Order: sequence, then structure tokens, then C-alpha cells
Amino acid sequence: METLRGPQMTMCDGNNLVTEVVSDEESHLCLYVLLQDMLKVGDTVVGFEMEWGFKGCSSRSNSGRYSFDHSVHSDRSEHHSRKVEHHIALLTICTKLGCVLIRLSPNYISPSLKRFFAIKDIVFVGVHIKEDVQKLREDYGVVIRNAVELSDWAAKVQDNPRFIFYSARELANKILSVKFEPKPYTVLWSNWFDHNLSPEQIECAASDAYAAYKIGKKLLDSGNKRLFS
Repeated sequence: METLRGPQMTMCDGNNLVTEVVSDEESHLCLYVLLQDMLKVGDTVVGFEMEWGFKGCSSRSNSGRYSFDHSVHSDRSEHHSRKVEHHIALLTICTKLGCVLIRLSPNYISPSLKRFFAIKDIVFVGVHIKEDVQKLREDYGVVIRNAVELSDWAAKVQDNPRFIFYSARELANKILSVKFEPKPYTVLWSNWFDHNLSPEQIECAASDAYAAYKIGKKLLDSGNKRLFS
């Protein structure tokens, strides 16, 4: 049976996580491998994380659009205006098998990824996932059939309203009793559109999705299933 082919990373709890980075156009095999494993082991919980980035675009009087990254310097002599747009740069999904980081282009998402998100039996869990789901719908027409907001769920289960403001790592520290280090700002504000993501970027994105997956499994296995219906 096929499996993920990326390197193994050691997570904060000591577990090893296979992590593979692919473009959206190349993601279909990874999605197939994840889905087959989920069906085999009976675990359809998927940790979900999204990294946002900024892309500049120049707009002329006609309908042409030109994209460039934030590192390009503006030319004041040009006769067209430029603006910076907020785009989804990276989607990270984590299952029992491993983690896949999927690089997106600003204006396109593959049919295979759309179909994966539309599978009603998969439960996508994330912290502050509502905003991510809305952005995917608005920008790409992607509909996630079954998305669970972990911050709301944990706040209700643990009777702690403050949890709704926690990040994935902060919530993991409380729910899993595992020390997840804060997300470094140098990585948080790095260029997520880079085709060659740094080891620090990969570790950061994978850790967030892994934390979401582990929190979801912890709450689900404790018998609190009402938000999964």
C-alpha cells in the first residue's frame, strides 16, 4: 500500500510524523493515500491548518492582471496602480498516517482537493477554522462539508470560555498536557508562497495541524461527540 514519502519529524510529544510538501496540482496521490489509510484504520479525523500570505498585483485600465510577490519594488514611472492582496498560500492536513502541506496558487484549486474537502465522512478539525472555511469558499468555491471549530468545542467541554481565544498550540498545552512552543514570529511572517519552504516553516505548519488533530482525537475519544454530528 502506498504511503507518504516525506521525511519524519519529531513532534513535541515525541511521536514521529511523516511530512510531505506538494503543490496543489501534485496533491492527488497524497490525498488518495490519506483517504485509503483513514478508511483502513477507521479514523476520519483530519487536523487542518492554513497559512495566509500576501501577493501584490498590478491593475491596468484593461482586464489584465499581473501577480508578483511582496519583494518586488514598485516603479513610480508606471502608469498603473498596484495593491496587495491576501491569499491562501498553504493548506496543511494531518491524519494518523502523517501530514501533507499543499502549496496553493492564488487563483486556482484542483478538482481533487475540492472533492477531498467535500467528503462528508471526513471531519476537519481546526482552531479558528471558521475564518479559513469562509476564505476557501469565497476565493475558491470550496465547500468543507464537515468542519469542527475546536476552540468552541473545547470551551464547552472544559467549561472554560477563554479557550475560544487560544491558538492551536495554546489549546494543545491545556487539552493534551504537552508543551507546544509558541509559533515563532520570524516564521509566522515569512514568505509562505516560497516554492522551497524552509525546514522551520514546514515544522511550524505541521506542528499546528498535528496539534489540531491530536486535540480533536482527545475530545472525541473522551466521549464528547456532540459537535461531530
